[in-house]
Amino acid sequence: MPRKPKSPVQNKPADTAGTQSANGKSNGADPKKKPRAAAAPAKKKKPAAPKKSADKKPAATPKATVEPTDEQIRLRAYFIAERRHQLSLPGDSAHDWIEARRQLIDEAQR
Repeated sequence: MPRKPKSPVQNKPADTAGTQSANGKSNGADPKKKPRAAAAPAKKKKPAAPKKSADKKPAATPKATVEPTDEQIRLRAYFIAERRHQLSLPGDSAHDWIEARRQLIDEAQR
């Protein structure tokens, strides 16, 4: 479902700022205080330091994904399904297969 575009933020009317409601609490900002934008000075950005490529070690290549065999996935999926049935959890064999494959790949990368 598409979202509605955000509408711009509208400021409160100036005549209600600093007034009190029927219960005695203030419903606006103190008229003596300055807005935050005017009070904070603009920060200057520091220039980025030049990168030193000669000093750094080359980035380690990520470990290659080890694909488990269908037999390994089938056995793991069986045990996942058995546990799911014992605990009466929702799911199906397709999700068991995907979870088994994910677990085996995670274990191989350790």
